Amino acid sequence: MRKLFFLGLTLALFVSFSGTAMGFTVIIYTDKTEWEEALAGLYLTEDFNDLLLNSGVSYVSSESGHINVNFGYYQDVLMSGSENEPMTIWTFTPQIIAWGGTWTLGGPGGSGNSLLIYIDDIDQPVGIISNNYDGDFWGFISDTPFTSVSILGGNVSNQQSYQLDDMVYCPDE
Repeated sequence: MRKLFFLGLTLALFVSFSGTAMGFTVIIYTDKTEWEEALAGLYLTEDFNDLLLNSGVSYVSSESGHINVNFGYYQDVLMSGSENEPMTIWTFTPQIIAWGGTWTLGGPGGSGNSLLIYIDDIDQPVGIISNNYDGDFWGFISDTPFTSVSILGGNVSNQQSYQLDDMVYCPDE
């Protein structure tokens, strides 16, 4: 329990430091209900049940990222530590203030380590999704609107397989 407390404290300090250093604040949520309550329930969901994305949502994958309509999720394999920085970039019009989803990391195609999450062209990640996610929510809310979210493999030389289901986001109104 003590180890979990210090891990949470370290993450909170990381998020606070990076948000402050970059001129904005990001709050990470691992509980979808808390994320929803913080937004007063005002958000949109992309469920990936067909190939047609919600209006204003697009993505580019430098690897094998695609929507798997048979299972209703987005899936990709990102190589960590690669020279060409494999990533998936989600773009939103209009800009958004919150983003997240249900994540499963690991599985076929990679032993998994983590995913690094960036917004817009900021050099620091706003968060890290660890490799122990198995159908769990991870998301964040920013006090500054943004238009893109980039997902990169973690800092180890392993591949990271992942699925993103029920991607949620909140347009800046």
